[in-house]
Amino acid sequence: MRYGSLIDRWCQGLGRFGGSLRRPQARDRIALLLKLENMDLLGDRLGRTGLAHLFTQLSLRMIGTMRPHDFVQCASPGVFTILLRTRSEIEAMRIARRLQLHCQSEAHVGGITLNPVISGVLVQNLGARHVLLRQLMTCGLHHLCPTDPAHLGRIRLIAYDERGQGAQIPATVEEAAQSGQIEAFFQPQICCDTGAVTGFEALARWHHPNRGLLTPMDFIPGMHRADHGALTLTMLRQCLAALQLWDAQGWGVQTVSLNVAQSELSDPDFVQMVLWELECHQIARGRLVIEVLESIGPINSGDLIRWHLQQLAQAGCLLDLDDFGTGYANLESLRHFGVNRIKIDRSFVTNCHRDRDQQRMIRAMLALAEQLGISTLAEGVESAEEHSFLAQMGCGHVQGYAIARPMPITEIGDFMSRFRRDRPTLPDLTPRKAG
Repeated sequence: MRYGSLIDRWCQGLGRFGGSLRRPQARDRIALLLKLENMDLLGDRLGRTGLAHLFTQLSLRMIGTMRPHDFVQCASPGVFTILLRTRSEIEAMRIARRLQLHCQSEAHVGGITLNPVISGVLVQNLGARHVLLRQLMTCGLHHLCPTDPAHLGRIRLIAYDERGQGAQIPATVEEAAQSGQIEAFFQPQICCDTGAVTGFEALARWHHPNRGLLTPMDFIPGMHRADHGALTLTMLRQCLAALQLWDAQGWGVQTVSLNVAQSELSDPDFVQMVLWELECHQIARGRLVIEVLESIGPINSGDLIRWHLQQLAQAGCLLDLDDFGTGYANLESLRHFGVNRIKIDRSFVTNCHRDRDQQRMIRAMLALAEQLGISTLAEGVESAEEHSFLAQMGCGHVQGYAIARPMPITEIGDFMSRFRRDRPTLPDLTPRKAG
């Protein structure tokens, strides 16, 4: 396919941006190409005049959505090109998705109602100094035309390198999970009574090809529903595989904890998916801990989420209420929905060995849990003093940097060997004076 005239028309319209990305303000841009799919079918249905009206509608929608400093142009019928002033892949993807959703909303042409399908690519310059805009566009069009059925209606991120080639970068967590870039890191949970490692919490990490190792704080805010589903399934499988490995190595790890988002808990197939994976991996249900935030826990959830939590508890899975003390869980919800353990939020743990207010809050939470027969775990423990105080107060388990940072599964064996060999004696449990 020849792209010459299409690209020339786009580059000629750039005006003050010139023809290259040499100047800093130009190098800080990402090229976005959006394509209207099924042009032949639309042409047969609308005719040439109707199709032109549709192009006009889409152009006006884009212009109305764009920021003043972004350049947008219809380079060819059905192909729109936008030069975004940003270096952030996340920001560029948000803009692209906003444009895509706006353009895919219902359109009316000559009495016919349509729902356009828009595919797109974002082309990012990886720092080459002498890259022409024409080269970026050629790279983008190469990936956009013709459309691979697997990419229909999707936005992809393409990296332009010095050789003029574009390598696709996973633009979403879903794509990253499918390409094997999501890895579970594990942080140990220690029993305050025995000092043994009884479980691990699984925490997602994204090995991003450009941005390095990303934590959930870096990518969760921009996630969509499909991203949450792919992330949860990937993490669940890695958790269960980890238990299989630790069993084979004889480490005696009892449980692994998995954080689950509200969108997943509301998925009608979520419970069956979890139980199926447990059966496939031959892992007892009581070894999987589902963590839910107190802010989205049973008391604040819809009927479907509450039902799913009940199903999981009845099936034998364990339920942790995360960030306890920051939400609105009541006593009835803790009992009725089978909460096995509350996780005391790190905001109450910090300096708990010195801060009287922190101590009063922790004592109250521990007393409540004891009366209800619920286990406790304090997260965010960053010092031996905090660990010691929590053990003296009767907290069941602790987790935090004072024990170990989250680590990949390849480092767990060395950690367990060192921990068993060098494990200090249990924290000093000498009773504290009241007050």
